[in-house]
Amino acid sequence: MSRTVKQSTRLATVAGMVAAVGAGMLVTAPASQAAPVAAFRLSNFSATIANICVHTDVATKCSGNIAAGKSEVYKVEYKGAGNWYCTATAKGLTGTASTPYFSRANVKECAEVGNIFGASIQLK
Repeated sequence: MSRTVKQSTRLATVAGMVAAVGAGMLVTAPASQAAPVAAFRLSNFSATIANICVHTDVATKCSGNIAAGKSEVYKVEYKGAGNWYCTATAKGLTGTASTPYFSRANVKECAEVGNIFGASIQLK
């Protein structure tokens, strides 16, 4: 090959690589910002072991099966402070207790209460 053809081939290869990298930058999505995180307390004041969850617009955080009388603060991701709700499933009981939607501005804790015959969730 002549020197001119080799240089043209190299330039075309480099130009193709630059174009491919540039196209990749245009196609890829921008890095997203992390969702804000709020502290939220999940408590079990019932007579049974229970799994209590708080549901936000972007995440769900559950306590796992925690014993009666236990309470812990969890960090939960969200985008909006409204339309949160809690659910709880007591070990040995059928069904799941749940709350109506609430605003994080008004509620900082979901606490399961009740006995072996039934449980409900209080918003605090």
